[in-house]
Amino acid sequence: MTSRREQFVQLAQGLVYLVLALPVALLSLILIAQVVFRYGLNSSLYWSEELSRYILVLITFIGSLYLLQQDSLTTIELGVRSRARSVLGRAIAFAPTLLFFGLLGWSAFSLISRTASQKSIALGLPMWLVYSPMLACGVGGALIVLLKILLPNTPR
Repeated sequence: MTSRREQFVQLAQGLVYLVLALPVALLSLILIAQVVFRYGLNSSLYWSEELSRYILVLITFIGSLYLLQQDSLTTIELGVRSRARSVLGRAIAFAPTLLFFGLLGWSAFSLISRTASQKSIALGLPMWLVYSPMLACGVGGALIVLLKILLPNTPR
Protein backbone atom coordinates (compact mmCIF):
# COMPACT_ATOMS: atom_id res chain seq x y z
CA MET A 1 0.00 0.00 0.00
CA THR A 2 1.34 3.40 -0.94
CA SER A 3 1.54 6.31 1.47
CA ARG A 4 -0.07 9.68 0.90
CA ARG A 5 3.30 11.20 0.12
CA GLU A 6 3.95 8.62 -2.59
CA GLN A 7 0.46 9.18 -4.02
CA PHE A 8 1.08 12.94 -4.07
CA VAL A 9 4.44 12.47 -5.79
CA GLN A 10 2.86 10.17 -8.40
CA LEU A 11 0.10 12.71 -9.02
CA ALA A 12 2.66 15.49 -9.39
CA GLN A 13 4.70 13.37 -11.82
CA GLY A 14 1.63 12.64 -13.92
CA LEU A 15 0.81 16.34 -14.01
CA VAL A 16 4.35 17.22 -15.12
CA TYR A 17 4.21 14.56 -17.88
CA LEU A 18 0.87 15.91 -19.10
CA VAL A 19 1.98 19.53 -18.98
CA LEU A 20 5.14 18.57 -20.89
CA ALA A 21 3.36 16.46 -23.52
CA LEU A 22 0.66 18.97 -24.45
CA PRO A 23 2.99 21.79 -25.61
CA VAL A 24 5.10 19.29 -27.59
CA ALA A 25 1.99 18.05 -29.40
CA LEU A 26 0.78 21.60 -30.00
CA LEU A 27 4.19 22.66 -31.33
CA SER A 28 4.21 19.69 -33.71
CA LEU A 29 0.77 20.59 -35.06
CA ILE A 30 1.72 24.25 -35.53
CA LEU A 31 4.92 23.37 -37.39
CA ILE A 32 3.12 20.87 -39.64
CA ALA A 33 0.45 23.48 -40.41
CA GLN A 34 3.14 26.06 -41.19
CA VAL A 35 4.85 23.70 -43.66
CA VAL A 36 1.51 22.86 -45.34
CA PHE A 37 0.53 26.51 -45.63
CA ARG A 38 3.95 27.75 -46.76
CA TYR A 39 4.76 25.08 -49.35
CA GLY A 40 1.36 23.66 -50.18
CA LEU A 41 -0.80 26.79 -50.25
CA ASN A 42 1.99 29.33 -50.85
CA SER A 43 0.78 31.43 -47.90
CA SER A 44 2.63 31.61 -44.60
CA LEU A 45 1.00 31.72 -41.16
CA TYR A 46 2.24 35.01 -39.69
CA TRP A 47 1.68 34.00 -36.06
CA SER A 48 3.22 30.51 -36.08
CA GLU A 49 6.85 31.56 -35.55
CA GLU A 50 6.06 33.68 -32.49
CA LEU A 51 3.81 31.04 -30.93
CA SER A 52 6.38 28.31 -31.64
CA ARG A 53 9.06 30.35 -29.89
CA TYR A 54 6.87 30.81 -26.81
CA ILE A 55 6.00 27.11 -26.75
CA LEU A 56 9.69 26.14 -27.00
CA VAL A 57 10.47 28.35 -24.01
CA LEU A 58 7.57 26.77 -22.10
CA ILE A 59 8.86 23.27 -22.93
CA THR A 60 12.33 24.27 -21.71
CA PHE A 61 11.06 25.45 -18.34
CA ILE A 62 8.77 22.46 -17.84
CA GLY A 63 11.60 20.16 -18.92
CA SER A 64 13.90 21.66 -16.31
CA LEU A 65 11.34 20.80 -13.62
CA TYR A 66 11.11 17.27 -14.98
CA LEU A 67 14.92 16.88 -14.93
CA LEU A 68 15.08 18.30 -11.42
CA GLN A 69 12.42 15.86 -10.27
CA GLN A 70 14.33 12.94 -11.82
CA ASP A 71 17.70 13.99 -10.27
CA SER A 72 19.12 14.51 -13.75
CA LEU A 73 20.55 18.01 -13.40
CA THR A 74 24.34 18.00 -13.31
CA THR A 75 24.73 19.93 -10.06
CA ILE A 76 22.43 17.56 -8.24
CA GLU A 77 24.16 14.45 -9.56
CA LEU A 78 27.55 15.74 -8.44
CA GLY A 79 26.47 17.05 -5.05
CA VAL A 80 23.90 14.67 -3.63
CA ARG A 81 25.80 11.44 -3.90
CA SER A 82 28.59 12.61 -1.61
CA ARG A 83 26.55 14.53 1.02
CA ALA A 84 23.10 12.92 1.11
CA ARG A 85 23.20 11.57 4.68
CA SER A 86 21.98 14.58 6.69
CA VAL A 87 19.59 17.47 6.10
CA LEU A 88 22.52 19.87 6.39
CA GLY A 89 24.52 17.89 3.83
CA ARG A 90 21.59 17.88 1.40
CA ALA A 91 21.04 21.59 2.00
CA ILE A 92 24.67 22.30 1.11
CA ALA A 93 24.46 20.06 -1.96
CA PHE A 94 21.23 21.64 -3.19
CA ALA A 95 22.11 25.25 -2.26
CA PRO A 96 23.24 26.33 -5.76
CA THR A 97 20.15 24.80 -7.35
CA LEU A 98 17.85 26.38 -4.77
CA LEU A 99 19.57 29.73 -5.31
CA PHE A 100 19.16 29.42 -9.08
CA PHE A 101 15.44 28.65 -8.95
CA GLY A 102 14.87 31.33 -6.31
CA LEU A 103 16.60 33.96 -8.45
CA LEU A 104 14.70 32.73 -11.51
CA GLY A 105 11.38 33.20 -9.71
CA TRP A 106 12.38 36.63 -8.39
CA SER A 107 13.58 37.79 -11.82
CA ALA A 108 10.39 36.50 -13.45
CA PHE A 109 8.24 38.33 -10.91
CA SER A 110 10.15 41.54 -11.58
CA LEU A 111 9.88 41.07 -15.35
CA ILE A 112 6.15 40.33 -15.18
CA SER A 113 5.46 43.42 -13.10
CA ARG A 114 7.45 45.65 -15.50
CA THR A 115 5.80 44.29 -18.66
CA ALA A 116 2.23 43.79 -17.41
CA SER A 117 0.71 46.22 -19.91
CA GLN A 118 2.72 45.15 -22.98
CA LYS A 119 1.44 42.84 -25.71
CA SER A 120 3.30 40.53 -28.09
CA ILE A 121 3.64 41.67 -31.70
CA ALA A 122 2.00 39.00 -33.84
CA LEU A 123 -0.40 37.33 -31.42
CA GLY A 124 -1.30 40.27 -29.20
CA LEU A 125 -0.82 38.12 -26.08
CA PRO A 126 -0.21 39.97 -22.83
CA MET A 127 3.48 39.65 -22.03
CA TRP A 128 2.77 38.71 -18.40
CA LEU A 129 1.22 35.52 -19.81
CA VAL A 130 4.32 34.87 -21.93
CA TYR A 131 6.65 35.32 -18.93
CA SER A 132 4.52 33.44 -16.40
CA PRO A 133 6.09 29.99 -17.15
CA MET A 134 9.38 31.46 -15.96
CA LEU A 135 7.79 32.37 -12.61
CA ALA A 136 6.08 28.98 -12.33
CA CYS A 137 9.40 27.22 -13.03
CA GLY A 138 11.23 29.28 -10.41
CA VAL A 139 8.62 28.60 -7.73
CA GLY A 140 8.14 24.95 -8.74
CA GLY A 141 11.87 24.28 -8.87
CA ALA A 142 12.44 25.84 -5.45
CA LEU A 143 9.62 23.72 -4.00
CA ILE A 144 11.02 20.53 -5.54
CA VAL A 145 14.47 21.31 -4.13
CA LEU A 146 13.05 22.02 -0.67
CA LEU A 147 11.19 18.71 -0.76
CA LYS A 148 14.40 16.92 -1.76
CA ILE A 149 16.23 18.53 1.16
CA LEU A 150 13.57 17.84 3.78
CA LEU A 151 12.24 14.51 2.47
CA PRO A 152 15.21 12.60 1.02
CA ASN A 153 13.36 9.37 0.38
CA THR A 154 10.88 10.93 -2.03
CA PRO A 155 10.48 8.50 -4.97
CA ARG A 156 11.31 9.68 -8.45
